[in-house]
Amino acid sequence: MSRRSSHVLLPLLLFCLSASSLRAQRGMGGGAGSGRPAGGIIDVQVRYADGRPGPRGIHVRLEAAEGGAEADAETTQGGKCQFRQSTNGVFIVRIAEKDYKEVSARVEIIASPMAYVILDLKPITDDRKTENSASAKSTTSIPGTISVGDLGVPQNAQQEYEKGESALSAKDLPQAITHFEKATKLYANYPQAYRMLGEAYLQQKDLPKAQDSFKKSIELDPKLSVAYIDLGALMNQTHDYPAAETALKKGLELSPDAAGAKYELAKTYWATNRWPDAAPLAEDAVKALPDLASAHVLLANIRLKQRDAAGALHEYQEYLRLEPDGAMAPQVREMVEKLQKALAR
Repeated sequence: MSRRSSHVLLPLLLFCLSASSLRAQRGMGGGAGSGRPAGGIIDVQVRYADGRPGPRGIHVRLEAAEGGAEADAETTQGGKCQFRQSTNGVFIVRIAEKDYKEVSARVEIIASPMAYVILDLKPITDDRKTENSASAKSTTSIPGTISVGDLGVPQNAQQEYEKGESALSAKDLPQAITHFEKATKLYANYPQAYRMLGEAYLQQKDLPKAQDSFKKSIELDPKLSVAYIDLGALMNQTHDYPAAETALKKGLELSPDAAGAKYELAKTYWATNRWPDAAPLAEDAVKALPDLASAHVLLANIRLKQRDAAGALHEYQEYLRLEPDGAMAPQVREMVEKLQKALAR
C-alpha cells in the first residue's frame, strides 16, 4: 500500500505547493467554486492597564464595522475569548462594562484568517488619561504592536486607511491600493497601512510591490507579527523557502497561536522535505482553521509519509467536503479512490 501511495504522492505534492496562498484562497471565498465565505477567528485578550491578564466574565461584543451586533462572548480565565466568523469583513470588538470605560478596536478578517485584539480595562474612576482616550478606542489587533491612536496617525490618513479596508473587503483592489497609498503619503510612519497595501498588491498578484510593502511595514514596526506572516507566505509563493522560514518563525515568536503562520511554515517545511517538522504545525492549523481546505490536503500528504492511510483518506475527504469543485479536487478524488481500494484489501 505504501509503495502504491508513493507513486501518486509526488504529483499531488507538487500541485499542493503550487496552489494559491492562504490569503488568495480566502480572497476567492474559500476556494474556486465553493461559493462559501471564508471567515476566520478573532482572538481577544482583555487585560488590566498594568498588563496583567484580565478577569473571567468580562462581556465582549463583536459588531460589524457598518453597524449591527455580530456576536457576544464572555472572557474565560486569563481574560481571553474568541469569535469564529463565517464571513470576511471589518469588525469592531467592544467592551462595555459598568465599572470600566468603553473600549473598542477595529479588526479585519480579509486577507488573514486570524486576528488578534488586545483590549485594556480602563476604570471609570481613572480620569488621568481622558485626553488620550482615543488611543484606548483604537487598540491594535495584533499583540505587542502599537495602536493607531498611539502612533498619532492624522485623521485624514486614518480615514484613507479605513476606506482602503472597505474597498479591500469589497474586492475593489484598485480603490484599495489608491486609499492605502494615500494613507502612507499622508503619514509616512504608518505600518498598518503599508501592511494592508501589501495585502492589496498580493491579491492583485503584484508580488514585488507586495513584498516591498510588507518589508516597509516591518521596518516601521518590527513587532507587527502579521506583517512577518504575510511576508513569509509571499516567500512561499516565490519558493524562497529560507526567507519564508525566517519571516514565519519571527511571526510565530511574536504571535505563538497564529494558525495562519503555522500553516504557512508547515508548507515551508513540506517543500523542503522536512515533513516531521511540518506535521505538528499542520495538525494545529487544521484544528484552528477546520474550514481551510488546502490545510487538509497538506496534512493528508503528511499522513501518507507517516504511513497512516486511514488518516490521509480522512483529510482528503475533508478537502472534498469543503471544496468539491476546488482546484485540487480532481487529484484529491483520485487519491481517495486509490486509498479506499488499498484499505479495502
